[in-house]
Amino acid sequence: MPMIPNVILHYFSSMKIMLILALAGLSLQAGISQVPGPVDLHEIPQRKVRSYMSASKIDQMESYSMIHSSWNNGSNESDFILNEAVYYLNYKFSAVWDAYRKVIFAKAWKGKSVRFGLLISKYPGSVTYADSPDFPEIDTGQVYFLNLAVLRGLFNVAVAFEIIRIDEKAREMEFSYIDGNKTRGKQSIRFFDNRDGRTRIVHDTYYKSESSFRDNILYPHFHKKFIGEFHGNMRKYIEDENNPLLVSTP
Repeated sequence: MPMIPNVILHYFSSMKIMLILALAGLSLQAGISQVPGPVDLHEIPQRKVRSYMSASKIDQMESYSMIHSSWNNGSNESDFILNEAVYYLNYKFSAVWDAYRKVIFAKAWKGKSVRFGLLISKYPGSVTYADSPDFPEIDTGQVYFLNLAVLRGLFNVAVAFEIIRIDEKAREMEFSYIDGNKTRGKQSIRFFDNRDGRTRIVHDTYYKSESSFRDNILYPHFHKKFIGEFHGNMRKYIEDENNPLLVSTP
């Protein structure tokens, strides 16, 4: 039997060690990606959002996959109250969808009534604060925490929702209130070519809570104001030629 030169044995031995280390490194990296970045309450500017995080113990979670949306496959739209709002933008359909799809929501939710608190990306498990220089493009599994100012800030309410669906072909996006909110349900934003150079946006909200007064009196009035501010901000951002909210593309 011919002898194998030591240099070849050494080569294969080194390659084996490198392969083992590489696999170990991949496994380690995969494990690290699932470990949530801790929530630093001091980085959240709104007291109500900080209280929400503490009360729901989200800042103590071992994995952000423990955050669940209130809307699931078993939810039936007929069991919820429907609130529909329609907006028109004097811009081409593809340009409007692209703007909403790539916008940094943290800055779009920056008005008199609605303020961004923080973003938790459930997968791989990361936290992004309002003053962060880097924001991910919107995606499913992202949970946004907002502060809603009621009656010009006389009262403040924290709310959180998860993006549960983005349909590039149908030009639709959906997000659901997470478990723990007083309101349960989902919001759907659909985009249509109005065939006259404008884009029609239909914002449907399916909601309910344990309070009839809240659902029928309070929610419709304030919800209209909050989403109107959001779409108004989007209109302004699309009009800005130097729009800083759009994620730059290579």
